[in-house]
Amino acid sequence: MQRDLAALTAREFDLLVVGGGVYGAFAFWDATLRGLSAALIDRGDIGSGTSFNSAKTIHSGVRVLQSGNLVLLRRFARERRALMRIAPHLVRPLPFVLPAGGGITGHRLLLRAYFALSDRLTRGMNDGGPEDPASRLPPSRLLSRDECLRLNPLIDPGRVAGGIEWFDGQMRNGDRLHFSAVTSAVERGAVAANYVEADGALRRGEDVAGVHVIDRLTGDRFEIRARVVLNAAGPWAPGLNGRLADGASGALHPRLSKAMNLVIGSPLRGTHAVAGSARGRLFFVAPWREVAIVGTSHDRHAGGPGALALERTEIDRFIDDVREAFPALPLRIDDVRLVHRGLLPAAPGGDGLQLATASAVIDHRRDAIHGLVSLLGVRYTTARETAERAVDAVVDQVGRTVEPCRTATTPLAGGDIPDVDAFVRDAAAEGEGAEPAELRRRLARTYGTRYEALAAELSASPEARAPLSPTCAVTVGEVRHAVREEMALRLSDVLLRRTEAGSAGDPGDEAVAAAARVMAGELAWTPAQVEREVTDLRRVYQLPD
Repeated sequence: MQRDLAALTAREFDLLVVGGGVYGAFAFWDATLRGLSAALIDRGDIGSGTSFNSAKTIHSGVRVLQSGNLVLLRRFARERRALMRIAPHLVRPLPFVLPAGGGITGHRLLLRAYFALSDRLTRGMNDGGPEDPASRLPPSRLLSRDECLRLNPLIDPGRVAGGIEWFDGQMRNGDRLHFSAVTSAVERGAVAANYVEADGALRRGEDVAGVHVIDRLTGDRFEIRARVVLNAAGPWAPGLNGRLADGASGALHPRLSKAMNLVIGSPLRGTHAVAGSARGRLFFVAPWREVAIVGTSHDRHAGGPGALALERTEIDRFIDDVREAFPALPLRIDDVRLVHRGLLPAAPGGDGLQLATASAVIDHRRDAIHGLVSLLGVRYTTARETAERAVDAVVDQVGRTVEPCRTATTPLAGGDIPDVDAFVRDAAAEGEGAEPAELRRRLARTYGTRYEALAAELSASPEARAPLSPTCAVTVGEVRHAVREEMALRLSDVLLRRTEAGSAGDPGDEAVAAAARVMAGELAWTPAQVEREVTDLRRVYQLPD
């Protein structure tokens, strides 16, 4: 996949998606799969905005039972199953433990009834794929006090009378998941480009007929023509609507909430994500790769979408909450390897701490504006389904007969794997000795069925299969592959999103320098450019004083 700006100007598209987060990525893939000609642009890298911040959990929505919304519960469960089917190498089952003992977590028998109802309502939706036994989620089960404490050693034993175990999904690599949706569309003839910002609307009379854009790498301006523009720009969406059409500017509520998840060295010895409560809110510590993710906090955000910054007081308050929820976890600021952060739509009229309860899809023909649809998403789990509704609106505007949506069952690029465990075992065993079994195992989990071509490149070149550093297993060849085949243009694109080198914490000076050298050779960076790239990357890991 190459960044081909000329292809964006060569024709009129049925659909232009503005925003390459998970919602825009799935809308782009859906439209392409239905037979529409589609293009996608993002002002930054693919998935570099709100979608980068995620607790990595694909959940069934058990919390919505508290509101009695059974329809929403089943929707969450369907979407969990869909993601486990279309990207089984990237989304795997994860067991959770919730303690019972009063307060927010309730009595253990009430919890048992609560989860039994959830099991019953989602029956038939708990298998990732019919041929993959490891993707089938067992029903919830009641835990004794001793077993709950054994599985969740971080909570206060004095507040525990028992607990419940249930299973949801976890993304090994969420960045690869929505990037795979973009890749899948491009492989079917769609066009995508990062670092291209929509700056205003092309008009056909009163209708929106495309956008004026700026190449943020060169400053060049050009136009992209499209019959419909889908605004999926996340926190930038309300402001973008104001530039595209006056009558659409108030359609999306602009209030934002800052969400954070902490990546820490794992304090967990087992495989379960564990829950604890503080200030009336539920927090989780989940094992993820070789680390753990703690989440999620929400704080008021007073600035615009470009003013997202970490505040030490917010991080300290988050850590205090975690220590209250998990007394056996003496978390300190020095334990934090990375803060995943992003902006989400806050509930209208609230205090800025409560999220909007539902994603929004708006067909702006209601505002007498043709050629524009807006999408503002809330939760990662339901992004695919919300994108489907958005593309339904696009299809209605385009006025064509197209195929029905198939994104819930069509594997993403690399995801056509009937049995993931067997696939990974075979990948590790098929090495010819040039690359270690663990390297092939990691490549299979990251790239799915697409790993073989990359593994062959690494096998043919000792220089390509060399790790970036003794403590960072990602190879020189993976960096080069990201630049040549995956539209990576910045050092952060490679280390934070295309590979696993830096998404779980700072990979270290040696690995950063090695990756920068490879990219400099591929992209003809000057020494000054290398220095800027390294400095920009370092800001991601820097915590405020």
